[in-house]
Amino acid sequence: MSKHIYTLSIGPVQDFIAAARRTRDLWFGSFLLSEISKASAKEIADNGGLLIFPALKKGDKDLNPGQNNTAFNAANIILAELPEGIVPGELDKKVQNAAKIRWLQFADEVKGMARDIINEKIWDDQVNDVIELYSAWVPFNGDYPSARKRVMHLLAGRKSVRDFIQPDNLGLSIDKSSLDGARESVFTKDKDLPKTLSLKMRLTKGEKLCAVGLTKRLGGGKNPFPSLVRVALDPWIRGVLKSGEKQKTILKEIGILCSGERPYASETRDRLYQEFPYDGQVLFPSRLKQLKDELNEIGDENLKKDLETIKTKADLLQRKENKGGYGHGDPDPYLALLVADGDRIGKTISGITSPDGHREFSSSLSIFASKAREIVETKHQGCLVYSGGDDVFAFLPVDTCIETARDLHDCFGDLLKQYPDETGCSPTLSVGIAICHIRDPLEDLRTYAKIAEQSAKNPDRNGLAIHLHTRSGGSPLKVREQWLPKGEDGLDKRLSKWVEMHTENLFPDKAAYELRELAKIYEGWDKSSELPLQKDVERVLMRKRAGKGTDKIKGPDMEYLLRWATTWETLNNLAGELILARRITENKRQADKKNKSGPVE
Repeated sequence: MSKHIYTLSIGPVQDFIAAARRTRDLWFGSFLLSEISKASAKEIADNGGLLIFPALKKGDKDLNPGQNNTAFNAANIILAELPEGIVPGELDKKVQNAAKIRWLQFADEVKGMARDIINEKIWDDQVNDVIELYSAWVPFNGDYPSARKRVMHLLAGRKSVRDFIQPDNLGLSIDKSSLDGARESVFTKDKDLPKTLSLKMRLTKGEKLCAVGLTKRLGGGKNPFPSLVRVALDPWIRGVLKSGEKQKTILKEIGILCSGERPYASETRDRLYQEFPYDGQVLFPSRLKQLKDELNEIGDENLKKDLETIKTKADLLQRKENKGGYGHGDPDPYLALLVADGDRIGKTISGITSPDGHREFSSSLSIFASKAREIVETKHQGCLVYSGGDDVFAFLPVDTCIETARDLHDCFGDLLKQYPDETGCSPTLSVGIAICHIRDPLEDLRTYAKIAEQSAKNPDRNGLAIHLHTRSGGSPLKVREQWLPKGEDGLDKRLSKWVEMHTENLFPDKAAYELRELAKIYEGWDKSSELPLQKDVERVLMRKRAGKGTDKIKGPDMEYLLRWATTWETLNNLAGELILARRITENKRQADKKNKSGPVE
């Protein structure tokens, strides 16, 4: 019997990842899919198969079941080499069975928790029809590129002929899941959800869940995932912690009132954000008012009293110093979503001539995935949702998102520089960042981030794209450029310069908007307009005053600004960069509020 190349695709990605209303839905869905993939990969390795992607061996600890959001992420495509003596069809049955068993471990745990509120018939039908497993294999005679190309072609054909099980409840009037509307709700109609369970799931009013949605909301034990609010809040928290012991004490007292099972706060119980391990929505004045109204419906006087105490303490931190506070202001309600994807990965793999070469490449991707978590979470105060090979998805505070993108890009390039294609180009990383308001729906935020990532890839790959979506609506502000080597005047370095100027009050806040209007006036003019355009730019900038309204923009700063305003297109780009930098600066200022003197006596 000959050797074989075997591949398995596991899904559905939409159900496990894309359908999400809360950050935990998003993270746990990707975690679920990864755990199912690892179970399949482990079965292959335990039965003598040689894994290629992921490049793990029998007994590797990364193949063991994960317990939390630090677990190894496995992609939903598995590739392996099957030595002589292994019957592919027989192994395939074992592998698919291992995948289903791992899924049922999560689903059965949740069924036991929610048995009293679910329709078990609908639950069982959905659970048994969730996992989509498609496989293919071809003989391997030594020509690895041809065998891999053929097996992937067969897999694509198999996936186009999908399995379909018709549900028994057709025609019945059953509410659909609120996450995506694809499946029916498993909640029973004649029973109200217990308040404690409803709070634990953070259900919104009228929200319904299918078996997959309920498993994402309750599965995996006590592994909460930081909320969008907590990520956006982080620069403000860091600023308070730097500013003095009195402020740290006040923040700690607020944390005590947020601990435990509170309807107005959830704990992260995570290694992240341990300085203030709560979602922190009570620190946003607009949200605090809404929470007070919601507590009036519950009627718990103790909770209402605690929330009033939080309001008083938060106001003391936020109020201006000359009005009796510590002057930290309201937290900025924006965060960044980062989506990164490798460029020319398929082309690089196509040039690899052996399974061992592909394993080495896969190992480099695994190293990057591990380093990506360190870069996002340890170095830049972010929150990694997923990092599997060349894909990264993370939530980040606005003040650290550009540095994170740079570090991810450089780390990826360093690890994969030994894999040039026939043109001599090594794989690169395109990074898209969407800066958005915390009150926008999560589904929209993910779409914004994906669009930014697509923009980063076009037209020439190896790009950085940042899109700013303001709460006021309208088209997002977009800036995009291909990465330049670190230290050169690329988009990331220029943004750092503009942020520095804003932070040190060296650039007037409103000048960027006037520059954008000036660019519209010159739109369509030919290059002969360069001199008058720059004179007009200089006139606008000289008329404005930085700082407290008394200082002109300094000579070297003026020269650097004019360098990026030679045509109406570059002036328009400059204006966009300056507006974006102002948003980043708001978060930088909150994070750097050190040694506040406190209320004026």
